[in-house]
Amino acid sequence: MSYNWIHAEEFSMNSFLLLDRWIIEMICRDYRGWAEFADNLGIALAYNPAVAWYFMHKSPESKTYVDQIIAKAPGNLTADEVRRAEVFVLQAMETSVVYAYPEVMNRNCNYIYDWDKERLLELADFTDKIVLDIGSGTGRLAFAAAEQAKFVYASEPTGSLREYMRDRIKREKISNMVVVDGTAECIPYADNSFDIVMSGHVVGDHYDLELNELARVVKNGGYLIDCIGDDDKHRRPDEELLRRGFEVFYHVSKSGGDIYRYRKQITK
Repeated sequence: MSYNWIHAEEFSMNSFLLLDRWIIEMICRDYRGWAEFADNLGIALAYNPAVAWYFMHKSPESKTYVDQIIAKAPGNLTADEVRRAEVFVLQAMETSVVYAYPEVMNRNCNYIYDWDKERLLELADFTDKIVLDIGSGTGRLAFAAAEQAKFVYASEPTGSLREYMRDRIKREKISNMVVVDGTAECIPYADNSFDIVMSGHVVGDHYDLELNELARVVKNGGYLIDCIGDDDKHRRPDEELLRRGFEVFYHVSKSGGDIYRYRKQITK
């Protein structure tokens, strides 16, 4: 499935040199069963030795797999044949490649550019609150909350996106926001630290682990908020969140999608 976030022909394999260990490891782990992808990745890495070196050293756990697929790559391919393999890999991994280019994310990802910050701010009173945003990306939720909150911690595991947010904070002279590393499964803060813990497009891989961790760091009486961006998808409510006691809020996006946002007040 293509999201059309990038036009792969405009990018080089060197884009992968800007990605973090967790992304490289995910690519080499989660797509092993896709033979066509493995064949093309093997070619792309075989003919881009610097990128192959980066894959193996940035993600040592992936080295055996990388060696295996490179060994299967045919020799003496033409430049056009190699480029076709590269484009296949880049397009298949567009949702990862785009992390290296925050401005491209903001411009091409409709869940960002079609989104209205009021969709978040109407879910809770952010005034004078201490807020944690998990998986901040380019800061869609975090910068909106910072307009009202006492302080916002923007947690993001991707280095290029952290740097993008830090540059914006400096450029706009925002004094009540800081950017940190972290994931939903391992939040680097003590219990009961925040009035509001929010995320979007993050919760859903491991509901129990993720929601338990989010609930751990929110204060008694505080809120967990799941606020995805706007797109053209026709979704159904997340039954797992509803089963866990979240309220649901529905609206139709500018592009006609069915958008559901969720909120839960935590009692300890």
